[in-house]
Amino acid sequence: MTRMASFTKLENELTPKFRESMGLAESTADVQKFFVYTMLELVNGILAGHSEAFEVLYEDIVLTPGQAPGFTLSPRLASHEPLAAELRESDLPAILARFAEVAGKRYTYLTKKPAKTEAKMYHGTGRAAR
Repeated sequence: MTRMASFTKLENELTPKFRESMGLAESTADVQKFFVYTMLELVNGILAGHSEAFEVLYEDIVLTPGQAPGFTLSPRLASHEPLAAELRESDLPAILARFAEVAGKRYTYLTKKPAKTEAKMYHGTGRAAR
């Protein structure tokens, strides 16, 4: 029987802040941004244990709502051997999918309510807005 690494501790550390960010997201761009920043933190936390330095870029992770598994990793990131090994031998794909599912639901919600999103982003103040 092979040993499977688990990153649920790291997931549990990131989840409260991520859920709060999703609740504060006012546009689909916010959802994408908060998702990517959280996944960068997750991936950097995983790669911190490896001796080789590797810079994970914002463009390496993309939220893809409506498409399974809900995210894509750039070929550069997916082919990075330490991360590729973790993707094969750990619960990392499931964790990424769970975060993507939450972000995808918020993304879908915001695309269905553009007027509400615009009201939050461009609300006026005072008499001039009336």
